[in-house]
Amino acid sequence: MSEGLKQQKQISIYNLLIIDESGSMQGIYKQALTGINETLNTIRSNQEKHPEQHHFVSIATFEGTGHDAVKLRRDRIPIDKVSDMTTKDYNPGGCTPLYDAMGISINHLERCMEDNALAFVTVITDGYENASSEFSGSAIKELVSRKRESGWTFAYIGANQDAIEVAQELNISNALNFDASPEGTVEMMAKYKKANSKFAETISFKMAAPSVNMCNMGVEDIFEEGDGQVVKSLANKIFNSLFSRQDCGQGLSFGLRRQARRCSNIWRFGRRLRG
Repeated sequence: MSEGLKQQKQISIYNLLIIDESGSMQGIYKQALTGINETLNTIRSNQEKHPEQHHFVSIATFEGTGHDAVKLRRDRIPIDKVSDMTTKDYNPGGCTPLYDAMGISINHLERCMEDNALAFVTVITDGYENASSEFSGSAIKELVSRKRESGWTFAYIGANQDAIEVAQELNISNALNFDASPEGTVEMMAKYKKANSKFAETISFKMAAPSVNMCNMGVEDIFEEGDGQVVKSLANKIFNSLFSRQDCGQGLSFGLRRQARRCSNIWRFGRRLRG
């Protein structure tokens, strides 16, 4: 851990939402808009539950072609000051420059972030890339890979496609399919809010370690369902990351080892109760 992070035990987290605003989202835009604002409430709640985390929000939407295809609707606003999205901010129409939206908004955030900060980037789209002019799929994969190595977390949520396969092509391990209907969008947003809470909980757990390696702060499997799965994921992922690497495994307290094992035991006990 750097000296500044070690002294403060605080962390800045930049939540970047990259939202499809193309014409095909028209049929679900009300549910999508409501879900985005509910997600903002979830991030507010995350900060209240984990006061060591200071959350900021950026929201980029994308549709059409050319320089104005990607619009930064919110730019690194503290979560307690960010305003909800309205129909003036989100009005679907046009093509799907997915790669440009990712490349432009991720690069912008990277340039503006301070050292020892984390980012959680989420892409929500109901279709394939079809209009980018600045970035290719291979360029986005390289960008995502580089930022994951520095501890960023990525999630890809897609409809009318195999979202898991598309995410893998971009080196994104957190992926979720959804049905591009009003009901399917509501269900997807509910899952995403749970995943957002899980992200914050996992970061808080990792921050409790006596030595924090920023490169190991990325969160995987955020879309696993069920309380038992969350506990299992927290215990196994964090335990393995702490003890499998020399830079994270030295000098860890007995109490932290016991805490990780306790999480694993709780999951096993819950599994026995469920039969």
